[in-house]
Amino acid sequence: MADNFLEKHYAEYEAKRDALHKANKQGRTQLSRLHRFSVPTEGIELPTVFTDPFNYTPHPLCRLAADEVMRFIDCHSEWHEELQQGKMFGVLVVKTIMGQLGFLAAYSGLLHKENDIPYFVPAIYDMLNPNGFFKTEEREISMINKKIGEDTEGTDIEGLKKERKLRSEALQKRLFEHFVIINSKGERKNLIEIFQEKEQHMPPGGAGECAAPKLLQYAFRNHLQPLAMAEFWWGNSPKSEKRIHGHFYPACEHKCRPILNFMLK
Repeated sequence: MADNFLEKHYAEYEAKRDALHKANKQGRTQLSRLHRFSVPTEGIELPTVFTDPFNYTPHPLCRLAADEVMRFIDCHSEWHEELQQGKMFGVLVVKTIMGQLGFLAAYSGLLHKENDIPYFVPAIYDMLNPNGFFKTEEREISMINKKIGEDTEGTDIEGLKKERKLRSEALQKRLFEHFVIINSKGERKNLIEIFQEKEQHMPPGGAGECAAPKLLQYAFRNHLQPLAMAEFWWGNSPKSEKRIHGHFYPACEHKCRPILNFMLK
């Protein structure tokens, strides 16, 4: 069904995409985070239950949304070399409080060294703020690294390494505390609370930075009703596991299951 819609309205979509791409190049467009489908969706039955992020077949609306996101990515040649290394993207089909249908898009981690690119939903916590605690302390730790690397005579290398370790651990803990997650009931917990409650350990590095938590966080914050979600891979396969460009995949177990279980409970 999705393929028929896209084929029928391809020319219309191409015209809209080209106009959008031209406006972006001229720097005149501030893109919304919530997107309307550019092809008709009448006749596509809405899902009756929300997606199980760890075991699903993409809903036709998610396939349409993913196709639009892929075309948007294709418009940005400045990302292509980076994305050839591989990255997970996600889409979330939502309904507004007025009953209008739309979708959100997100990417995992950073893109073009940014965590808040218009069109995509922002990071749950902005750790790239140059004046924020994370970047400030990161610069201090970098200075310690520089001193260790210089190996200046008389320098207490072991003491510096111990200080670096303690400050790095404290910084990671503080960062996890600032990743405050919202669930479907409006409850809030930080990453440490979520992982220690269920997993009995600290969150792994990068927790909260995947596409799926970003999508749900934005939806809950903005009173959007999630209907269906899917994640797809863009680029080459990583060495650690096989990924195929354009294929859909479940959310990751290690980083995302505790978070998504809390968000969707």
